[in-house]
Amino acid sequence: MTSFVNLVLDSLTISQTYLRVSFVSYGNTASVQFRLSEYNDREAAKRRITGISYLGHSTNNLADALNALRNQVFQSSAGARSMTPWVAVIVTDRSPTVPSQQTVSAANQARAAGIQIIPVGVSISGQLNRNILNQIAYRQERVTIVSDYSQLSGIASQIAGWICNSHLGE
Repeated sequence: MTSFVNLVLDSLTISQTYLRVSFVSYGNTASVQFRLSEYNDREAAKRRITGISYLGHSTNNLADALNALRNQVFQSSAGARSMTPWVAVIVTDRSPTVPSQQTVSAANQARAAGIQIIPVGVSISGQLNRNILNQIAYRQERVTIVSDYSQLSGIASQIAGWICNSHLGE
């Protein structure tokens, strides 16, 4: 998964004045690994992402991750800029283990705060419900599902394009 994130970053210009990145991992709970203000270049961000360990939890508290994005990442104090689009790419390989209405509510609050959510699902475990991804997405056309992790590399440039064109509403 971190390889996929780094492939997406390879197509982006990360700097103080262009794009900024953050990383939130989640399982039982969400953890902000780094905020938007921490890395001003792609290679430093990629090195940090490569060092993030897989949590290995059996639960998927996507609602907590969405709330962390809204309350801890997309805040001016964390480096979010008000005049730029806020885009979150959510990667998951299973449906949330918290009640779906809790996840949908968190997504609605995130979108109301201006966060464009792009869900990416990996259906390798057979535990992925596309319906929940459709419900949390900024636009349903942005929901992408692959059958295993090896296919993530094939969609990295598409996801990067959506991030780059988010200011156009595309």
